[in-house]
Amino acid sequence: MNRIDSHQRYAIVFVSLFVLIGSMVFVFKRTDLFPWIGACHAGGYDEEHYMAYCHSTRYGDYEHYALFKGSEPKVIDALQAAEVLFLGNSNTQYAFSTQAASTYFANTGISHYVMGFGNGAMSPVAQTIIETHQLNPSVLVVNADPFFSTEINGTFQVLLDAGDSNRVQYDRKRRLQQWQQSVCADEHSSWQSWLCQGSAETLYRNRSNGHWKTDFYREDLKIPVSVADTALLDELNDATQSARQFIEAVGVPAECTVITVSPRTRTPKAFAQQLASDLGAVSVFPDVEGLLTIDHSHLNYLSAERWSTAVLAELDPVIESCVKPVVAQKL
Repeated sequence: MNRIDSHQRYAIVFVSLFVLIGSMVFVFKRTDLFPWIGACHAGGYDEEHYMAYCHSTRYGDYEHYALFKGSEPKVIDALQAAEVLFLGNSNTQYAFSTQAASTYFANTGISHYVMGFGNGAMSPVAQTIIETHQLNPSVLVVNADPFFSTEINGTFQVLLDAGDSNRVQYDRKRRLQQWQQSVCADEHSSWQSWLCQGSAETLYRNRSNGHWKTDFYREDLKIPVSVADTALLDELNDATQSARQFIEAVGVPAECTVITVSPRTRTPKAFAQQLASDLGAVSVFPDVEGLLTIDHSHLNYLSAERWSTAVLAELDPVIESCVKPVVAQKL
């Protein structure tokens, strides 16, 4: 009898431990409940920059939530103050997160924000954020690569579907950033080996102007850009319809809406030019020789500096016409 009782007790303990450990593994695998930042590169923090994205299954995207819900200090104020708003996908972020852009707008005294997104974001993301925070830019600069669409990327759709139910998840991500920044600034911290050795591809974002810091992301393969005359032309009609709806909703007139496309492999220049023409928008497509991308898609830093300088030079009359009168009226 004692032997049977012993076996029963053993079985109960074994089953209990199995269930407990299994439950712990199941719960910990829930990255929405337990995000972790240790795999992410910690080198981009400063007073202005927060982690926008980390290519780790335990962390992933943060910037969609930060701009949509305003979880980062100063972000919404900066968006609402922006007279010139740059829109598009991640190519936009690489193309305009430049010293040339910072210098140009500092010299003109005009505020700007580069509000592109990664993860395939299109115009519905930008429109939702513009409407949510009641943004009122005087000039839109759109990287039509493409941009105008009715499709919502998966990352943002999850946020829309979740409502406020994922606030805890993103609050934990924000607090993990604060913890990582603090630990990695303290060379004596015993947590350094856990939090400061990460090497996953990581992007940081400037709270004041939206610029990405890309130092800790992809290797620069220095791939020459090219143009594809027929690229995206089959999407032109749908893009034009979506663009008209977007521009009407945002309330920026066509003469203050600029269409461009950042050079890449198979740049859809003809598509973007025709889109601008159909909309009656301003088209800006400077010819800059010898541009390179890091990965067929995103301009490398030196090329982005040169190309954005050329774009800003052509933007000057638009800003003179659309922004300065508005600023004068506000004063």
